[in-house]
Order: sequence, then C-alpha cells, then structure tokens
Amino acid sequence: MLRCAFATMLLAGLIPAHGLAAPVAHLHGVVLRSTPYDGTVIVRHDAYGGMPAMTMPFRVVPRSRAAELPVGAIIDADVDERTEPWTLSHVQTTTVQAVTAQPAQRSVTPLHIGDTVPATMFVDQRGQPFSFRQLHGQDVVLAFIYTRCQDARMCPLISAKFHALQSGIGKRRLHLVEVTLDPSYDRPPVLARYAATFGADPSRWTLAVGDAGATLDFAARFGIATFPDPSVGIVHSENTVLIGPDGTIDEMLADQSWTPAEIVDQIDAAHGRASNPLARVSRWLAAAGSAGNSAGQFGVLREFIVLAIVAAALAYLVRRLYQAIFAEHA
Repeated sequence: MLRCAFATMLLAGLIPAHGLAAPVAHLHGVVLRSTPYDGTVIVRHDAYGGMPAMTMPFRVVPRSRAAELPVGAIIDADVDERTEPWTLSHVQTTTVQAVTAQPAQRSVTPLHIGDTVPATMFVDQRGQPFSFRQLHGQDVVLAFIYTRCQDARMCPLISAKFHALQSGIGKRRLHLVEVTLDPSYDRPPVLARYAATFGADPSRWTLAVGDAGATLDFAARFGIATFPDPSVGIVHSENTVLIGPDGTIDEMLADQSWTPAEIVDQIDAAHGRASNPLARVSRWLAAAGSAGNSAGQFGVLREFIVLAIVAAALAYLVRRLYQAIFAEHA
C-alpha cells in the first residue's frame, strides 16, 4: 500500500521531480576560504551553465573534503543547485596558486552549542542600545544579513522567513535578531528602511549593528566568513542560531533549509509544549543530512520519509473510515 501511495504522489507531483534527478553542472574555480567545521568553501568560479563568473559559498561533500582544500586550490567539481548553499561533489584539484585577495581572518574564539551568547553592544534600527542580555527570559532566533544583498536566495530569503516567523509567534516569548555583515553602510537609518520593507516590529524583531570590528568579530564567532566581491557585494557563509531563554546556544543551522514552522515547533518542543511530529522529523533529517556525505541524496531520502509518514497516516484514516462505514451497514 505504501508503495502505491508513493507512486500516486509521484504522479500527482507531490514529490518534486528535481528531488529524484537533477542535471549535473560542472564548476571550475579557485578556493578563497575553507571552513572545515561546517564543510563549506568560498570559491571564485568561472562562468558555467547560466551562471556568470562570481564568488560564492558552497558546501562540500563529503564534509571532510573541505579540510583538504587549501586556499588557492584550483578545483573542478559537480554542482548540485537544489541545496542551500549549493553543494560541490567529486571535487578534483589540479594545482594551487597564490591568491591576492582572501576573506579577512578574524582572531576570535568560536562559539559552540551550550555557550553563552556574547554581550556585544549594538544599536538597533531605532538607534537604541541593544545587547543580547536584554533578551534573557525569551527564546531568540539569530541570523546574519546585509541590506544591499541582491541574491534572493540569501539575505532576502532569511528576512522573508523571519517575517513569517514574526507572524506565527503568537503569544510566545520569542524575539528575532538579524545582525548586519555590512556595518559601515548598514547604520540605523538604513536598517530602519530595510526593517520597514519586511514589516519588522521592533518589539519582536531587532536589526542590529555596532562598531565595524566588534560586529564582524561577533559574526565570526558564529562561523560567519565574509568576503567582499565587487561583482556581487558581500559573499558570506550562513548560520541561523537558536538561543534559549538563559542566553545559551541551543542549536546552529548552517544552511537555509529550515522553515518557520520547524523553528517554532522546535522551540515549543524545548518547552514541553505539544509539537508537530512531522516537522520535528523533517528538521532532524535536515540536520542529519547536513552532516552526511551527500546532501542531495539525503534530501531525496528526507522527502521520501516525510511523505511516507503522511501516506501511512492517510492510509490508516481511510481504513478506519472504511471500517466505520461497513460497521454502520452491518
């Protein structure tokens, strides 16, 4: 029955075709930065397919391969554009060249799960002093953006998800924070205009900036690497951080695959409130997938398992309804 349900959903389009097969694109470029802890690299690549030459962050699979790619490595790889960030696999290196421009290396102590969020001093979009200490007693979702980002898959996507989160918070004690990665430009008046674009309520959603060095050091402690590229603006890695009411880090999500519903569900579960088991399974599978050897293949497995659970639940309900109808006519 489950096999039939899966086939039916596939034919009906409930399982996206790209989840089963995707054309392979080939990339040639040079590594500008490697971050082994999350398996990401920043690559300045040549034009390929419909993509112009630019600098972008990618995730490498297997993750351990990222640690083997020195700055300046010339690489050829397959690109999977279904993931966020895009994934490089079958990475081959030919030589290593000197790189004249690299992301600035900031001398900071990385933060981990269970650590307390630093009490760095910022100002918010209203020009008011802001520190994470002010949010003790509330759950917090933290992300990193900059207002001049033009890539709809990056900062605007995160801010759109924050807008959906703000709409779904209800009476929960949950606060949203976005810290800019462009502190020289994103001063409070600029942040205020950006906040208005996404409908940010300052009582629930803070956009923060501080001194340039302190702001970028704060981001670097969360594993955010930034690289200015004249063609696209600021290239940066991703991290969405869940912070508990005690001010300590509960989870760090190094990709953009999360949904607002999954975040709310996870926070509810942490407080012992009823939660959606499908959302929890989906989030767990996404987290496990980011640590696995093939993000694309795990994405297919994740979709299949979630849909299989739904199909099984529907089959159970149909069976009960069938039994009830025949019992009524017996």
